Amino acid sequence: MSKVLKDIFLNQPDRQAVFTKIFRYLRYYPADLGSIVYFLIRHNLSCLFNQDNSHKTFVQNIYQYFLGKPDCHIGIDFFLEQLESGQVTRKSLLVSFLMLPASLEQRVFKTQGLYSHHQARLQLVQKTLPVAERILDLGGASDNNPSGSLLSMGYPHQPKQIDIIDLPDEDRLIKTSPTHGMSFYKTPHGTEIHYHYTSMTNLAAFADETFDLVWSGQSIEHITPAEAAIVIEQTYRVLKPGAFFCLDTPNRNLTLLQVRQGFVHPEHKIEYIPLELAKQLTEAGFVVVDQKAVSPMPISYQTERFNRLEFIDSKSLGDNPEAGYSFYLQCQKPLNNSA
Repeated sequence: MSKVLKDIFLNQPDRQAVFTKIFRYLRYYPADLGSIVYFLIRHNLSCLFNQDNSHKTFVQNIYQYFLGKPDCHIGIDFFLEQLESGQVTRKSLLVSFLMLPASLEQRVFKTQGLYSHHQARLQLVQKTLPVAERILDLGGASDNNPSGSLLSMGYPHQPKQIDIIDLPDEDRLIKTSPTHGMSFYKTPHGTEIHYHYTSMTNLAAFADETFDLVWSGQSIEHITPAEAAIVIEQTYRVLKPGAFFCLDTPNRNLTLLQVRQGFVHPEHKIEYIPLELAKQLTEAGFVVVDQKAVSPMPISYQTERFNRLEFIDSKSLGDNPEAGYSFYLQCQKPLNNSA
């Protein structure tokens, strides 16, 4: 128990994150546990009078007495299958609706939803990103691969050059990295990797209409909205007409359910909902040509209650970005550059 408490409250990068977590757990856990007790009482009384203690009744009663969403058939079917297949127990099913620290999630479910989310992001990179010869990767350094995160995640094409923006050492949360500090690397396939140590808001080193693709993989949430506006404006400038700005970022529709206050990561400055970020990109002159949910979570989205089991099961892409744990926007700079 002491290790769990330490993981929740002490292993944090700053004091503000500690107080935010303490406040969040004190506010929401008593209400959550009270709701579970109420559900168990109602469920047991229902079973006593109806003499039906099947998995189906258990799940239906969760939706009626705990979630208050008795008509969510997709969720009922999902959790019923999990119970009947033996993948989860009734106890772990109830726990899956609670806010949990990562270490406790690992113990209870033998894995973490973030592992599944990474698999979904690999699909995104490998199947969705457009072909490009010259790429600018905003925040795309990889601690374990000098080729950068885009190629290490399986980008299937062979660009001629990738320019990677990475923060200088003094601005990084983690100061040491085997690849940090290098300026150039050439992959075995001949792609030239150039590193630039600066903020992603500073694209002054690149001429107008230079890139076929600008990729922002889980990075725009690390800067303020004012800084994001600069990034979007500068990205538009450095893209060739007809080229693409592609990005994925956490979806506040879901992360707000997950933590209920604050952000999933203490370094995040903002987390967007898909409509507001798409609107901002459109107003900057881009045309949004594709949108995806990364790790779709329609059950959690409909019930407005984050569920760990659904997150762990979600390793794919979906068509409704509003219901994804993260969302992806593929934006194109018009061929007519007068916008």
